[in-house]
Amino acid sequence: AQEDLELTQRHELKLNLGSSVFIAFPELSYEYLLSEDMTVGASVGFGFDTEDSNGYSFKATPFLRWFFGDINWWGLRSRGMHHPATGFFLEANGAVGSLDIYSNSYDYVDYSNRYTKEKSMFTGGLGFAFGWKYLSKNNWTAELVTGAGRNFNYDKDYFNSKIYLRMGISIGKRF
Repeated sequence: AQEDLELTQRHELKLNLGSSVFIAFPELSYEYLLSEDMTVGASVGFGFDTEDSNGYSFKATPFLRWFFGDINWWGLRSRGMHHPATGFFLEANGAVGSLDIYSNSYDYVDYSNRYTKEKSMFTGGLGFAFGWKYLSKNNWTAELVTGAGRNFNYDKDYFNSKIYLRMGISIGKRF
């Protein structure tokens, strides 16, 4: 098992296609393999349309992941410890970012929603996530992750400033 870790590629870059396509929040991640079942990394994302997305114009999310190896989900079998840092994982993360908060009102004249920017604020918090990672023979990775965290700096009048979501459908390359 130790030989597998010594021979493996330890660096990984990936793009979160889910947030890029669905909420106009491109997010890039870097991950480093510390051991066969432990990685550390960070994600950085920028929001271009904070009015219709999750509200973040910038968010950085450092994370630590613990992989459980060869767990079979839906007939997809990861290769476990033969390929370190694959399969089911748990994640502890933190997040810092710039959050834009909007109020929403409905205009009955032209039947449309109107968004008014109320404030921008800096947020920071801690959270948990879980996910699954697949590694191909050519060192391409596919990953699903979901989770949430609690912001410590929030505005009590706006619920969306109290939590942050951690979701992703990512494609990457291990090198």
